[in-house]
Amino acid sequence: MHLHHLTVQVFGPFARTETVDFDALADNGLFLLRGDTGAGKTSVLDAVCFALYGTVPGIRPTHRLRSDHAPTGTRTTVTLDFSSAGRRLKITRTPKQERPSARPKSGFVTDEATVQLHQHTGTADGHDQWDPVCASHQDAVREIEAALGLNKEQFCQVVLLPQGDFAKFLRSDAKDRATLLRRLFGTDRFQELQTWLTTRSKDTGKKLDEALTEVRRLVERIDQETHTLHPQDGETPTRPTADDPAAILAWTQQLLTLSQKASTAAKADAEHSDVAHDEAKRSHEKTTDLAERQARHHGARTRRTALDEQAADHARLREELDRGRNARTVQPLLDGLDRAAAALEEARVGENRARALLAPEHQQDDLHHLGVHLERRRTERGRIESLIPSERLHAELGTRLNGLAAKEQQAREDLDEAESGSPGGRQKRTGAPAPSTP
Repeated sequence: MHLHHLTVQVFGPFARTETVDFDALADNGLFLLRGDTGAGKTSVLDAVCFALYGTVPGIRPTHRLRSDHAPTGTRTTVTLDFSSAGRRLKITRTPKQERPSARPKSGFVTDEATVQLHQHTGTADGHDQWDPVCASHQDAVREIEAALGLNKEQFCQVVLLPQGDFAKFLRSDAKDRATLLRRLFGTDRFQELQTWLTTRSKDTGKKLDEALTEVRRLVERIDQETHTLHPQDGETPTRPTADDPAAILAWTQQLLTLSQKASTAAKADAEHSDVAHDEAKRSHEKTTDLAERQARHHGARTRRTALDEQAADHARLREELDRGRNARTVQPLLDGLDRAAAALEEARVGENRARALLAPEHQQDDLHHLGVHLERRRTERGRIESLIPSERLHAELGTRLNGLAAKEQQAREDLDEAESGSPGGRQKRTGAPAPSTP
């Protein structure tokens, strides 16, 4: 922090406007504020503190900062021009104060405290250029604390050392000087920091012991698991002690390398296992398909054997069917015979009626011949009627024969499919004789 100019107006003991040019004083290096008691040395420092923070050191109220000798109508004002943290700032403050009212017999009017903070932005035509920054007490204090890095209490303890306390400091022994320094600079917080650091150190030591215990446990566990990595001869790293962090890190790095190798080998084995699994799966599918084909082949052969066993019945049924078909061709003849017999009977009745009309000696003409012919017709009718049941049997046998033919055809198809899918089946099928059709 570097002070440039301080201007006070009716502030403290100063009954008019006073200006301090710190730049001119600092040209010769260090400078000293000296004067009689009450001359205003402390008031200069009070003005600096008031300009920065709006209050003065100690517990003095700000409304008592106005000079008792101030002329009526002149406001108490403090302006400080300073540089800090790469910025040049100018702050102007007025404390809360009373002034006579402009209207007669109205007493006094209270003017509230004000603040104006500006920042130097350069020089033009030989005049300094200032840009406004803020105009509220809270914003001004925030800007000042950010620029100085100190709040009001810290500024008063570090920068504004009271002159009485400074004399005590010079005359005191080491113990008293330390006590005074603690009081002046508020070193209680450093004592608290030391206590906190001691407690923190104990806690950290305890946590360190716990961490070392955990490290030992982990080292033991890792060492037990090392055999699962299956290292080559000479690759197994030597187990370090738990008190050597560098050795533990190197050891774990070696184990990590071994685990990566083991992981790579395991992945390769897994890939080989997947390939073998796929091949086994395909082989199993082929075996299952072959077993199913063989089962169908066996079933077809069983059905073929059963059909062969039924061949005799099938031939017998076919013979009966043929007889039935023959009987069906005779039926029209039988019907004609019936009609002829009816006509013959009718003719015979007519003949009898006619013969009754004949003379007795002519009634027996050709009777023997007619009787023989009639008997022959009756015999033929009996033979034809014996063939009528064969017609009904023909229909039944036809139905059964059609069913057997369908079963035989299905069995042949199943047998062909089974033999074509089985090893050597096609050759066997080709070389087997074709079954005869009943």
